[in-house]
Amino acid sequence: MTQPHEMTEDDKIEAALAALDQPQPEAQAEDSLALPKTIEADLPASPTLAELDATRRPKVKTVCETCPNSVWFTSTMEVKCYCRVMFLVTWSTKEPTQITGCDGKFLGQE
Repeated sequence: MTQPHEMTEDDKIEAALAALDQPQPEAQAEDSLALPKTIEADLPASPTLAELDATRRPKVKTVCETCPNSVWFTSTMEVKCYCRVMFLVTWSTKEPTQITGCDGKFLGQE
């Protein structure tokens, strides 16, 4: 009867290096976060915005619409977005600033 081959230290190092070369599930998930999905791009992440009539939403898309750090709020007269990262109102119907790029949505992600 033959004994199963015991791994030498070199075999273990080689196996560990081979495992490092394999794509990790977390890396694949991070890559998918970087690419916007068509469905998600069409729908605002904010429940407040999603419930609003499309005519009251920003006409030009802003990153704030899908950012987890944005707080959208409405009144009968106005719609506003407050940014919890920059501590300011980033969009309102009276001052419709189109922020098209921001790193704030990546804060708190590892």
